[in-house]
Amino acid sequence: MTLCAALEEKKVNEEDRFFCENGSYKVLSHTLHDHRPHGWLTFREVIQQSSNIGTTKVAQMLGPKAVSRYVKLFGFGEKLGIDLPGEINGVAKEPRQWSKISIAAIPIGQEVGVTVLQLASAISVIANGGQLMKPYLVQSIQDKRQETIKEFSPLMIRKVISSEVAARAKKILAGVVESGTGTLAKMEGITAAGKTGTGQKLEPNGTYSHSKFIASFIGFAPVEDPLITVVVVVDEPRPYYFGGVVAAPVFKNVASDSIKYLKTNQIPSRMVRLNED
Repeated sequence: MTLCAALEEKKVNEEDRFFCENGSYKVLSHTLHDHRPHGWLTFREVIQQSSNIGTTKVAQMLGPKAVSRYVKLFGFGEKLGIDLPGEINGVAKEPRQWSKISIAAIPIGQEVGVTVLQLASAISVIANGGQLMKPYLVQSIQDKRQETIKEFSPLMIRKVISSEVAARAKKILAGVVESGTGTLAKMEGITAAGKTGTGQKLEPNGTYSHSKFIASFIGFAPVEDPLITVVVVVDEPRPYYFGGVVAAPVFKNVASDSIKYLKTNQIPSRMVRLNED
Protein backbone atom coordinates (compact mmCIF):
# COMPACT_ATOMS: atom_id res chain seq x y z
CA MET A 1 0.00 0.00 0.00
CA THR A 2 2.80 2.40 0.93
CA LEU A 3 4.65 1.47 -2.25
CA CYS A 4 1.69 2.27 -4.49
CA ALA A 5 0.74 5.44 -2.61
CA ALA A 6 4.26 6.85 -2.94
CA LEU A 7 4.40 6.16 -6.68
CA GLU A 8 0.85 7.37 -7.36
CA GLU A 9 1.38 10.61 -5.44
CA LYS A 10 4.75 11.10 -7.19
CA LYS A 11 6.57 11.49 -3.88
CA VAL A 12 9.37 9.11 -4.89
CA ASN A 13 10.62 7.08 -7.81
CA GLU A 14 12.21 3.65 -7.85
CA GLU A 15 15.79 4.90 -7.69
CA ASP A 16 15.43 7.52 -4.92
CA ARG A 17 17.76 6.62 -2.05
CA PHE A 18 16.94 6.38 1.65
CA PHE A 19 19.29 5.96 4.58
CA CYS A 20 17.97 3.08 6.65
CA GLU A 21 19.89 4.03 9.79
CA ASN A 22 21.82 0.76 9.99
CA GLY A 23 18.80 -0.99 11.44
CA SER A 24 17.59 1.33 14.23
CA TYR A 25 15.42 4.44 13.81
CA LYS A 26 13.72 6.45 16.56
CA VAL A 27 10.32 8.06 15.97
CA LEU A 28 9.55 10.02 19.16
CA SER A 29 9.40 7.38 21.93
CA HIS A 30 9.28 4.44 19.53
CA THR A 31 12.35 2.72 18.04
CA LEU A 32 11.93 0.91 14.74
CA HIS A 33 14.16 -1.99 13.75
CA ASP A 34 14.81 -3.81 10.49
CA HIS A 35 15.22 -7.59 10.42
CA ARG A 36 18.83 -6.90 9.43
CA PRO A 37 20.74 -3.59 9.26
CA HIS A 38 20.75 -1.58 6.05
CA GLY A 39 22.54 1.62 5.11
CA TRP A 40 21.54 3.38 1.89
CA LEU A 41 18.82 1.66 -0.17
CA THR A 42 16.92 2.75 -3.25
CA PHE A 43 13.13 2.85 -2.88
CA ARG A 44 12.98 -0.32 -4.98
CA GLU A 45 15.39 -2.01 -2.54
CA VAL A 46 13.47 -0.71 0.49
CA ILE A 47 10.48 -2.77 -0.62
CA GLN A 48 12.45 -5.73 -1.93
CA GLN A 49 14.52 -5.98 1.27
CA SER A 50 11.47 -5.30 3.47
CA SER A 51 12.95 -2.35 5.35
CA ASN A 52 10.59 -1.04 8.02
CA ILE A 53 12.73 2.05 8.40
CA GLY A 54 12.82 2.91 4.71
CA THR A 55 9.08 2.32 4.40
CA THR A 56 8.38 4.58 7.39
CA LYS A 57 10.52 7.36 5.92
CA VAL A 58 8.48 7.15 2.72
CA ALA A 59 5.24 7.24 4.73
CA GLN A 60 6.45 10.32 6.61
CA MET A 61 6.85 12.02 3.23
CA LEU A 62 3.27 11.08 2.34
CA GLY A 63 1.76 12.19 5.64
CA PRO A 64 -1.10 10.72 7.72
CA LYS A 65 -3.98 11.87 5.49
CA ALA A 66 -2.55 10.33 2.33
CA VAL A 67 -1.53 7.09 4.08
CA SER A 68 -4.99 6.73 5.61
CA ARG A 69 -6.67 7.45 2.26
CA TYR A 70 -4.75 4.67 0.51
CA VAL A 71 -5.39 2.24 3.37
CA LYS A 72 -9.11 2.77 2.68
CA LEU A 73 -8.73 2.79 -1.12
CA PHE A 74 -7.12 -0.66 -0.99
CA GLY A 75 -10.13 -2.02 0.89
CA PHE A 76 -8.84 -2.22 4.45
CA GLY A 77 -11.27 -1.32 7.22
CA GLU A 78 -14.36 -2.20 5.15
CA LYS A 79 -16.33 -5.22 3.99
CA LEU A 80 -15.70 -6.14 0.35
CA GLY A 81 -19.12 -7.74 -0.12
CA ILE A 82 -18.23 -11.37 -0.80
CA ASP A 83 -21.17 -13.79 -1.13
CA LEU A 84 -20.32 -15.52 2.15
CA PRO A 85 -21.58 -14.77 5.68
CA GLY A 86 -19.28 -13.64 8.46
CA GLU A 87 -17.16 -11.05 6.67
CA ILE A 88 -15.77 -8.38 9.00
CA ASN A 89 -14.38 -4.89 8.48
CA GLY A 90 -11.04 -5.31 10.20
CA VAL A 91 -9.43 -2.29 11.86
CA ALA A 92 -8.24 0.83 10.04
CA LYS A 93 -8.27 3.96 12.19
CA GLU A 94 -9.06 7.45 10.96
CA PRO A 95 -6.17 9.97 11.16
CA ARG A 96 -7.90 11.76 14.06
CA GLN A 97 -7.50 8.54 16.05
CA TRP A 98 -3.80 8.21 15.27
CA SER A 99 -1.10 8.77 17.86
CA LYS A 100 2.09 10.67 17.04
CA ILE A 101 3.85 7.38 16.27
CA SER A 102 1.09 5.87 14.10
CA ILE A 103 2.84 7.16 10.96
CA ALA A 104 5.69 4.77 11.86
CA ALA A 105 3.38 1.84 12.67
CA ILE A 106 0.48 1.71 10.21
CA PRO A 107 2.58 1.70 6.98
CA ILE A 108 4.45 -1.40 8.20
CA GLY A 109 1.33 -3.25 9.37
CA GLN A 110 0.96 -2.35 13.04
CA GLU A 111 -2.09 -0.67 14.60
CA VAL A 112 -4.26 -2.29 11.92
CA GLY A 113 -6.33 -5.45 11.73
CA VAL A 114 -6.79 -7.13 8.34
CA THR A 115 -8.47 -10.24 6.98
CA VAL A 116 -6.94 -12.71 4.56
CA LEU A 117 -9.62 -11.72 2.04
CA GLN A 118 -8.52 -8.07 2.30
CA LEU A 119 -4.89 -9.09 1.77
CA ALA A 120 -5.82 -11.11 -1.32
CA SER A 121 -7.91 -8.27 -2.72
CA ALA A 122 -5.24 -5.64 -2.00
CA ILE A 123 -2.38 -7.47 -3.74
CA SER A 124 -4.77 -8.22 -6.61
CA VAL A 125 -5.20 -4.48 -7.17
CA ILE A 126 -1.64 -4.49 -8.51
CA ALA A 127 -2.21 -7.69 -10.52
CA ASN A 128 -5.41 -6.22 -12.01
CA GLY A 129 -3.86 -3.01 -13.29
CA GLY A 130 -4.98 -0.85 -10.38
CA GLN A 131 -8.56 -2.07 -9.95
CA LEU A 132 -10.09 -3.27 -6.67
CA MET A 133 -12.51 -6.04 -7.62
CA LYS A 134 -15.48 -7.37 -5.68
CA PRO A 135 -14.64 -10.95 -4.59
CA TYR A 136 -17.18 -13.70 -5.21
CA LEU A 137 -17.37 -17.48 -4.79
CA VAL A 138 -20.29 -18.53 -6.99
CA GLN A 139 -19.84 -18.19 -10.76
CA SER A 140 -23.30 -19.40 -11.72
CA ILE A 141 -26.45 -21.03 -10.35
CA GLN A 142 -28.04 -23.87 -12.33
CA ASP A 143 -31.30 -25.77 -11.94
CA LYS A 144 -31.67 -29.55 -11.94
CA ARG A 145 -31.73 -29.51 -15.77
CA GLN A 146 -28.36 -27.75 -15.64
CA GLU A 147 -29.81 -24.61 -17.14
CA THR A 148 -28.23 -21.41 -15.85
CA ILE A 149 -30.56 -19.37 -13.66
CA LYS A 150 -28.09 -16.67 -12.68
CA GLU A 151 -24.50 -15.78 -13.53
CA PHE A 152 -22.01 -13.63 -11.66
CA SER A 153 -19.29 -11.63 -13.39
CA PRO A 154 -16.26 -9.65 -12.22
CA LEU A 155 -17.27 -6.26 -10.82
CA MET A 156 -14.90 -3.39 -10.10
CA ILE A 157 -15.40 -1.65 -6.75
CA ARG A 158 -13.13 1.26 -7.68
CA LYS A 159 -9.95 2.28 -9.45
CA VAL A 160 -7.25 2.56 -6.78
CA ILE A 161 -4.09 3.39 -8.73
CA SER A 162 -3.25 4.05 -12.37
CA SER A 163 -2.36 1.15 -14.63
CA GLU A 164 1.09 2.72 -15.08
CA VAL A 165 1.75 2.70 -11.31
CA ALA A 166 0.40 -0.86 -11.06
CA ALA A 167 2.89 -1.97 -13.75
CA ARG A 168 5.76 -0.30 -11.87
CA ALA A 169 4.66 -1.90 -8.60
CA LYS A 170 4.52 -5.30 -10.34
CA LYS A 171 8.16 -4.97 -11.33
CA ILE A 172 9.22 -4.05 -7.80
CA LEU A 173 7.27 -6.93 -6.25
CA ALA A 174 8.68 -9.31 -8.87
CA GLY A 175 12.08 -8.22 -7.57
CA VAL A 176 11.06 -9.34 -4.08
CA VAL A 177 10.86 -12.88 -5.47
CA GLU A 178 13.86 -12.60 -7.77
CA SER A 179 16.40 -11.11 -5.38
CA GLY A 180 14.67 -9.84 -2.21
CA THR A 181 13.21 -11.41 0.92
CA GLY A 182 10.92 -13.73 -1.10
CA THR A 183 13.39 -15.77 -3.14
CA LEU A 184 12.01 -19.03 -1.70
CA ALA A 185 8.77 -18.26 -3.58
CA LYS A 186 10.56 -18.48 -6.93
CA MET A 187 9.10 -21.10 -9.29
CA GLU A 188 10.68 -22.87 -12.24
CA GLY A 189 9.31 -21.50 -15.49
CA ILE A 190 6.67 -19.28 -13.83
CA THR A 191 7.25 -15.67 -12.79
CA ALA A 192 5.80 -14.39 -9.52
CA ALA A 193 5.47 -11.13 -7.62
CA GLY A 194 4.73 -10.71 -3.94
CA LYS A 195 5.61 -9.48 -0.49
CA THR A 196 6.83 -11.18 2.64
CA GLY A 197 5.42 -10.29 6.04
CA THR A 198 6.59 -10.98 9.60
CA GLY A 199 4.09 -9.60 12.09
CA GLN A 200 4.42 -9.44 15.87
CA LYS A 201 1.35 -10.78 17.66
CA LEU A 202 -0.45 -8.78 20.32
CA GLU A 203 0.05 -9.84 23.92
CA PRO A 204 -2.94 -9.77 26.35
CA ASN A 205 -1.64 -6.48 27.79
CA GLY A 206 -1.85 -4.80 24.37
CA THR A 207 1.88 -4.72 23.61
CA TYR A 208 3.53 -6.40 20.62
CA SER A 209 5.18 -9.72 21.38
CA HIS A 210 8.89 -10.35 20.85
CA SER A 211 8.43 -14.14 20.80
CA LYS A 212 5.14 -14.77 18.96
CA PHE A 213 4.84 -13.99 15.25
CA ILE A 214 2.64 -14.41 12.20
CA ALA A 215 4.59 -15.22 9.04
CA SER A 216 2.99 -14.42 5.71
CA PHE A 217 3.52 -14.19 1.98
CA ILE A 218 1.06 -12.63 -0.46
CA GLY A 219 1.62 -12.79 -4.17
CA PHE A 220 0.36 -13.45 -7.67
CA ALA A 221 1.58 -15.28 -10.77
CA PRO A 222 2.50 -15.23 -13.59
CA VAL A 223 3.62 -11.60 -13.42
CA GLU A 224 3.00 -10.80 -17.10
CA ASP A 225 -0.56 -12.21 -17.13
CA PRO A 226 -1.71 -13.06 -13.59
CA LEU A 227 -3.90 -16.14 -13.18
CA ILE A 228 -3.87 -16.61 -9.43
CA THR A 229 -3.38 -14.75 -6.15
CA VAL A 230 -2.25 -16.74 -3.12
CA VAL A 231 -2.14 -15.64 0.51
CA VAL A 232 -0.19 -17.79 2.97
CA VAL A 233 -0.46 -17.04 6.70
CA VAL A 234 1.30 -19.14 9.35
CA ASP A 235 0.43 -18.60 13.01
CA GLU A 236 3.35 -18.78 15.48
CA PRO A 237 5.78 -20.79 13.33
CA ARG A 238 8.83 -22.28 15.05
CA PRO A 239 11.80 -22.31 15.09
CA TYR A 240 11.87 -19.92 12.10
CA TYR A 241 9.32 -17.13 11.89
CA PHE A 242 10.22 -14.90 8.92
CA GLY A 243 7.60 -14.82 6.17
CA GLY A 244 10.24 -15.28 3.49
CA VAL A 245 11.43 -18.52 5.13
CA VAL A 246 8.17 -20.01 6.39
CA ALA A 247 5.38 -18.81 4.08
CA ALA A 248 7.12 -18.18 0.73
CA PRO A 249 7.85 -21.91 0.02
CA VAL A 250 4.16 -22.71 0.61
CA PHE A 251 3.21 -20.02 -1.91
CA LYS A 252 5.63 -21.58 -4.39
CA ASN A 253 4.05 -25.04 -4.11
CA VAL A 254 0.43 -23.88 -4.11
CA ALA A 255 0.84 -21.38 -6.96
CA SER A 256 2.92 -23.73 -9.11
CA ASP A 257 0.51 -26.64 -8.81
CA SER A 258 -2.56 -24.44 -9.26
CA ILE A 259 -1.24 -22.76 -12.39
CA LYS A 260 -0.27 -26.11 -13.92
CA TYR A 261 -3.81 -27.35 -13.22
CA LEU A 262 -5.44 -24.22 -14.63
CA LYS A 263 -3.39 -24.44 -17.83
CA THR A 264 -3.71 -28.19 -18.44
CA ASN A 265 -6.79 -29.19 -16.40
CA GLN A 266 -4.69 -32.06 -15.06
CA ILE A 267 -3.91 -32.46 -11.38
CA PRO A 268 -0.08 -32.32 -10.90
CA SER A 269 1.48 -35.57 -9.77
CA ARG A 270 2.76 -33.97 -6.55
CA MET A 271 -0.83 -33.12 -5.57
CA VAL A 272 -1.90 -36.68 -6.30
CA ARG A 273 0.87 -37.99 -4.03
CA LEU A 274 -0.23 -35.63 -1.25
CA ASN A 275 -3.83 -36.86 -1.55
CA GLU A 276 -2.69 -40.48 -1.40
CA ASP A 277 -0.64 -39.77 1.73
